[in-house]
Amino acid sequence: MSESTTTTPIAPKWYDDPSHSLYLHHSDQPGMILVAQSLNQENYHIWSHAMLMALTTKNKDGFIDGTITRPPASSEAETRQWTRCNILVKGWILNTISPKIAESVMYNDTAYELWEELKERFSHTNSVHLFQIEQEIHDCI
Repeated sequence: MSESTTTTPIAPKWYDDPSHSLYLHHSDQPGMILVAQSLNQENYHIWSHAMLMALTTKNKDGFIDGTITRPPASSEAETRQWTRCNILVKGWILNTISPKIAESVMYNDTAYELWEELKERFSHTNSVHLFQIEQEIHDCI
């Protein structure tokens, strides 16, 4: 006499889906350096563009543009996963900025706050420097 057993398939968890923004691949490590050039006082625009491209390929750009926000506390599993991803994105950003800059921004709670502070501090065009460059170009002609 053979017993018949039925098994219910286990539904995949949302964070096992590679297209989900909270998915973490086994190769996603906090020590990874996503862009080759470190942020310094002069290269914010190039650095931020490269970093945005890298985070977009990892489906984590929402952590820096504010579209992926902390889930409600009632969703404990999702909140834990969001926290892991947020810390990972913060680590990736901190790994690609100069140590002096990193020291001044590392205590931001979220990757979004960190990104916004860097943008506020470094995205402004230095008009005096731009004028000097234009003068040098003009003098060469």
